[in-house]
Amino acid sequence: MTDWSFMLSIPLIQNMFIAAVIACVLCGVVGTFVVVNRMVAVTGGIAHTMFGGVGFAYFAMSVLMVSWMTPMWGALIFGIAAALILSVTGNMKRIRQDSMIGVLWAIGMAVGVIFMAMMDRTVITPHSYEAILFGDILFVGSSTLLMMAIISAIILVIVALLYREFQILTFDSANAHLLGVNVPVMRTILYILITVACVMVTNVVGIIMIIALMTIPVAMANLFIKNLKDTMIYASVLSSLFAIFGLFIAIAFDVPPGATVVLVIGCAFIVALLLKYITDRNAVKSLG
Repeated sequence: MTDWSFMLSIPLIQNMFIAAVIACVLCGVVGTFVVVNRMVAVTGGIAHTMFGGVGFAYFAMSVLMVSWMTPMWGALIFGIAAALILSVTGNMKRIRQDSMIGVLWAIGMAVGVIFMAMMDRTVITPHSYEAILFGDILFVGSSTLLMMAIISAIILVIVALLYREFQILTFDSANAHLLGVNVPVMRTILYILITVACVMVTNVVGIIMIIALMTIPVAMANLFIKNLKDTMIYASVLSSLFAIFGLFIAIAFDVPPGATVVLVIGCAFIVALLLKYITDRNAVKSLG
């Protein structure tokens, strides 16, 4: 029997819940643009390219003795590089963006593996591949949590300030320039925001399952809501509630928390799909 009062009094457990909520709110807002703009593949390409940055960071710290190059900084540098490449090539007719995503995806993962193999493990002990790919939320420290909170707040402020431009880019990109929106610049800013959000979320669900947290809650909210702002709010709230529920399950059954959170949110999406189907079917019958 789990002693919940004791478990919830542990600082690392408290940090785990707070980190999950921060990540869910961030993904609910940024993920709305990802889903509505059909940028899921772009997000996946950026996220997997970040693995190369993680590997390079470990190599830089252990072999090159660059102490400030932490895995988070490495992931951010590689992720932003991927975002800029995808933003530029997205405007080129001769290069298919889906092909470029595949190239960056593969190269990022391969580079990460090679750098981690070349690092000096006598100098520094890296996180396991499992922790990097699937998250290590149980070991989110207070400093990491504070950084997540500050950077997430900055992203939310930027989204609020540029909301009109992002909205036009989302729903009327063909005429965006006529409305005074610099499309290439705004698309680049959006890609960079997605990258930074991905870096923050790796602490919770890892590189592999970022797409799940970015897309599933938004897709679930979008089944019933079409307004952009309302979708952000509902996706953030639903994601946070299901994430907290998933963490309680993970603690009770001693299973990986990141994967459990994603599984709970995925099951909730299936239930939402069924409810939507039943609701629409009943509506059709009532009209008939």
